[in-house]
Amino acid sequence: MNGAGDICNQLYALARERNGEDVVLDLNGVPMLVLQRHESADQVLRLRAAQYRKNMAWLRQTLGASRFTEEGDAWQARRRLTHAYFTHFDRGRTCDLAGRHGQLALRRMLDDSAAGAAAIDDDVLRRLTLSVLVENFLEIPFPATGFDMALITEMMEYGSAYAFVPPGRTGDFYQQGLRRLPALRREIMRQMRVLRDGHLPVNPLLAGMLAADAEPGSGIVLEHELITFFAAGAESSASSLGWACYLLARHPEAQERLREEVLRLDPAAGWPALSRCAPLADFVSEVLRLFPSTPIVTRQATVADRIGAHEVAAGQNVMVSLIGIGHDRRAASDPWALAAPGAVRGPCGGTRMAFSIGPYICGGKLFALVELMAVVAGFLRQARFELTSSALPRFHWKVQMLREGGQPVRVVPWSCAVD
Repeated sequence: MNGAGDICNQLYALARERNGEDVVLDLNGVPMLVLQRHESADQVLRLRAAQYRKNMAWLRQTLGASRFTEEGDAWQARRRLTHAYFTHFDRGRTCDLAGRHGQLALRRMLDDSAAGAAAIDDDVLRRLTLSVLVENFLEIPFPATGFDMALITEMMEYGSAYAFVPPGRTGDFYQQGLRRLPALRREIMRQMRVLRDGHLPVNPLLAGMLAADAEPGSGIVLEHELITFFAAGAESSASSLGWACYLLARHPEAQERLREEVLRLDPAAGWPALSRCAPLADFVSEVLRLFPSTPIVTRQATVADRIGAHEVAAGQNVMVSLIGIGHDRRAASDPWALAAPGAVRGPCGGTRMAFSIGPYICGGKLFALVELMAVVAGFLRQARFELTSSALPRFHWKVQMLREGGQPVRVVPWSCAVD
């Protein structure tokens, strides 16, 4: 494996060569049991979750302790801070915000394509999802924070790189990160001070985080929670939107059929109408199945166990490959193709697996699905997505799965689309 960023390429290759099998791999000198069967993932993540601890030290050392990295009482304390907001948010308001900021992003993509850009700028999608997230949960416009999201993105890249550092060895990139991280962390913490100093309105979610931060012995640091809040809540959705644009461009006939479904909806009806658009929900699920934005879940066994044909020793590293599970031939005759609406559901469907399962399921799942459906619907009403390259994707993992070089997609108004 050529660095941690290459892990997704390796997992896609494994899904083709050892489809539907759990496989032990050597990742930079560390044996790893890679799970590609949904039954095995269910055992580790849900049925015997108490026997498999999170293996997230690589992320904690860069982003800090948060709900994403912690477990047990530390996780429960952080879950109480945010879970109610993630599960009981106003779907209609989120849909409206996603539609409005989606249109702003679409105008930028249209302008970029008109100026000759051959790929979608990941930063446009990142700003879109950040704007929806911050305005929805912190109730302030994202520009008011003054945050430079590029700094958090850079920190995430270092965090993912440390996931597979060879024991006792570090390369130039890791050494560079060790020199860069302290200054990077200080600058991020400095920028986030604006949420402590009272210059911006404090809503209930932020007030709860501030109170927990001030409680002696809580171990909760506002900035650590916010870094993960932004990284998990915005970066993952931005990645998924990029892959959605790619799939629309790669499958023009499917794009036209889906657009017809969306145009049948009354835009004024908002989320109640959009939520009943099954073809759109199925397309989003396919995006998440074929290109899961967070493609791996890492665990470590605390006791001996048996998973299928594999004996698992205490201390064994285990990786759930959402890529392998989503491409299992038992679920679809051609798991590499965009499936027809409703064809791939159940345990291998993207909507089920992409957010993990079990007690540590992603708390923002419902929010992400509303956001993705609303943005994609808005995109389809106004523009067509066309491929600028037929080359197959090469992946780069930065905690989220991105495409090297960006998505090779041109965005044009329907009136100017190429037949």
